[in-house]
Amino acid sequence: MTTALVTPSNALHDLSQIFYAAAKDGAKRIISNLRLDAIRFEHSLNERFWAYLEVGLDQQQIGELMPMKITAIAFTDRGEAADEVVIGADMACFIRYDLPGLRWAKGFLGHSKMVQVTGWRDDRIPHIGMASEEDYDRMIQQCAAMGNITDESYIFFFSSESVTVEKSSNLLGDLGETYPKKPWKDIHQFRQDPPVDIARFYAALAGCQLGDTLLDKSVRDYGTVLDLIASRGIQTVLLLMIGTVVPQKPIRRDSPELDALVAPVPETYWLWSDLLQTLINR
Repeated sequence: MTTALVTPSNALHDLSQIFYAAAKDGAKRIISNLRLDAIRFEHSLNERFWAYLEVGLDQQQIGELMPMKITAIAFTDRGEAADEVVIGADMACFIRYDLPGLRWAKGFLGHSKMVQVTGWRDDRIPHIGMASEEDYDRMIQQCAAMGNITDESYIFFFSSESVTVEKSSNLLGDLGETYPKKPWKDIHQFRQDPPVDIARFYAALAGCQLGDTLLDKSVRDYGTVLDLIASRGIQTVLLLMIGTVVPQKPIRRDSPELDALVAPVPETYWLWSDLLQTLINR
């Protein structure tokens, strides 16, 4: 089960535009790196992108009447990679809002893939594909593992021409509908619409249009997904905190403010401090 919160707000619209611009710039830098062969290892993709994203977002201020402030912290050296049989992800992103009327936290799991351009559409959008059918099969296993934890799990495809995002469940659907013809040479070939650009993805995340508030779900050998992340099972973790420039008064589980909120505060919000401190101490 996933929960999405859509809040019509000029502030969130402005926030989405900031995220869009930062992610667009980060993607351009990654593409430039790939064209120069400056990134050769898949595990470096997300570390590099989140470093760019952190620089573009951290300490940004948005709005005038009640300005918001973004704090971005990228943890990119958390130890050995996660057991992909258990979780399938090499990254986890969480975003928390401390705004008037919006106390919220959510996140997603993801896996970055280095892909190659295999052709071009008539509208000059590149076809991108995996290096081999075996790599495609491995990606599908990772999609299934992430999907067992949350439907809000994604594969990020980095090529020398584009950076695009596919939801894990979409890729699993492709396999079921077309097997044994696997679309490993053209990952997006079954999409009627153009593939989702990574900048649009992060804009939707900031605007509360995607993300899972239930990432405290139990997984094998761990109490929760947060326990798995905190124990250094995922190499790269990005924490994004959105608050007013003058911090909001802290809330407790019994605070009267909770009754006026548009949606119940998820457990991920209350567990945030423990996650942050664990990541810092590690």
